[in-house]
Amino acid sequence: MAKWTLLSGILFFSMMGFASEDLSSEAPAHSCEISSAHFTPTTLFGTGLDWWSVTPSQVSSAPCKNQRAPLDSEMLTELQPSSLKKKSETLFGIKFKDEDPELLQLFRDMHSFDISMNGAAPLALKSHCDKVVCSMQSLYGPRVGIQLLYMLKHFGFNGSHLRAANASAWTSDELDDVLAALSDYPIELYPLDYNRKLIHGKRGSRVKLPEGESVANSTMEIFDFWNSLSLPERQQTLLHELGHVVARKNNLDESAIWLKVGGWVVRDSKNKSARTYSLADPSKAVSMYGKTNPHEDFAESVVAYRFGAPRLKSEQPEKYELLKDRVFDGKEYLSSSACVASKSRTEVKKVANNVLYAGAVAKAKKNADKLDSRFIEDAQVSCIDTILKVMMGETGSVENCTSRALQRLQLKKASKSKKLVGELLSDAQLNAISFKDGTEADFSSRVRNKFSSDAAKSFTSDFRESLNRGTCSAWAKSAQMLFAASPLLAELKSQDPQYFFKNRRYEKMESFFERACQTARQNAGRLESGILQNLP
Repeated sequence: MAKWTLLSGILFFSMMGFASEDLSSEAPAHSCEISSAHFTPTTLFGTGLDWWSVTPSQVSSAPCKNQRAPLDSEMLTELQPSSLKKKSETLFGIKFKDEDPELLQLFRDMHSFDISMNGAAPLALKSHCDKVVCSMQSLYGPRVGIQLLYMLKHFGFNGSHLRAANASAWTSDELDDVLAALSDYPIELYPLDYNRKLIHGKRGSRVKLPEGESVANSTMEIFDFWNSLSLPERQQTLLHELGHVVARKNNLDESAIWLKVGGWVVRDSKNKSARTYSLADPSKAVSMYGKTNPHEDFAESVVAYRFGAPRLKSEQPEKYELLKDRVFDGKEYLSSSACVASKSRTEVKKVANNVLYAGAVAKAKKNADKLDSRFIEDAQVSCIDTILKVMMGETGSVENCTSRALQRLQLKKASKSKKLVGELLSDAQLNAISFKDGTEADFSSRVRNKFSSDAAKSFTSDFRESLNRGTCSAWAKSAQMLFAASPLLAELKSQDPQYFFKNRRYEKMESFFERACQTARQNAGRLESGILQNLP
């Protein structure tokens, strides 16, 4: 946080630390605190550093800066129905008919409560429409509805004010600013944390702090004061907070390598959740605000990489190379010509992958409904995150994921070298593969059966038998802990060590196993049956 101070006629920032808010399973929210309607950073005497790592003018004139929000036509193109089998379903009181299952999933995700609404009654929505895009427009407005759907699908951020506490509806102009800012980072970064909120706080209730006023925080809440800033300032604020979300994807801002290149040392390492740090080498700071702690240092450095790359590379080469490798996937922004020519590693791979796709698509279309038994395990690995979210009630069914996985697997099998990477294919490329009635449901059923069997076998035989003794509630408490530590989830947890700590997922998994236990007791104590019957 920061505040403006007037000393001898010079306006400058003074450090205020950082604020936190307790959102239970979410990390602390770092908050930008400002006590002036002006936001222009000034170099502090004797430091050689600005308060921020880049100025708003650097943001607006940076190489390859996106200067406009996506057009309605561009957003609607991305929201076109997929080639998956259409479904009819009632969601939050709205009856949808013959709708694309991926759009239905977006609508479900859009209105699934954020943790801030824990315990609230489920949403009951009304719309005269039986299609998702139309319903979103009737609920949020003709343009905002499209923008919100696009933001969730393209970037993974949920801007709905209906599913989070203390939120107000966005305007279309505000969302234009947000979408333009989000697209300044490479698309390979997204989704950082799918379905994370990005909301405008309650209007009219400005967030006052001990000194100053909050503009935004790293739980992606934007406050009233943000609206009084200039466009570059609004985008700079958002991009700084986005840097915190980037860090949380794999806790990079607390990693040993980051602490080393940033010159940070741990003061108290006994309690990891309450660590404190000191800056042993101040020469490695990119801004005065970055000196607050490693988290702010990381967020400031991410912004510096994107909007002040030449200076960061010159003055902090170790930070530059780390961010280039671990965050920006090799893409650089050193000049206008350089960032056009520079390609991320993913972009380079896609070029080669598209050649393989072109040679495989005709054969994959022809053989789309021929299921290979080897596909089942591959699809389970690919869809493990979705399967877990279905178990925890965070998503509706496994079938969308398994259908997309089947498209990718058929294309890979049809490619001559078998080196095609399905995850690099776009939705439009996958939509070239369509299935006959029954194929998607059949394949999804096979994947769910295998997962249910594997999940049951992840427990010892003694523990499986113990579900018939005592209460299902007591058994489920142990089951969720054992399951979370099972080898079946090892790869997922290596990618996101905090996976089960988000959104009270341990509690949700415990509830699932309690239901599975109750069902199993009705099926001769067979745990795999209890899991399967609770896994739509």
